[in-house]
Parts: sequence; structure tokens; C-alpha cells
Amino acid sequence: MDFMSDVLTDGRKVRVFNVIDDCNREALAIDAGLSYPARAAVETLELLKEEIRTPKYI
Repeated sequence: MDFMSDVLTDGRKVRVFNVIDDCNREALAIDAGLSYPARAAVETLELLKEEIRTPKYI
């Protein structure tokens, strides 16, 4: 998982939260917004946990 950010032409920052499966390079989640607080990242990870389960091995 990683955050990316950029600046819009009007000066506002946009943040993108990416969750990528490193084994097959599949994008599991991509969420964008003008702000992305920690609780939003936790909610995204919780949704992924329900949807695709957690890995047995890391």
C-alpha cells in the first residue's frame, strides 16, 4: 500500500491511496480524495479484508 499525491491547478492537493498485490501486480484498491485521513485507510483495508480475506502467509 502506498500514498501518492499531486497538486491541482488551483493549488489544492489530491491524495491517492493504492493497495497493490505485489505477486501479480493487481490493484486491489485505488481511492482518491482531497484529503485521505488514517481512518479512511483503515476502512479501505477492512473492506478488502472482508472481500478477499487476509493472506495465510506473508
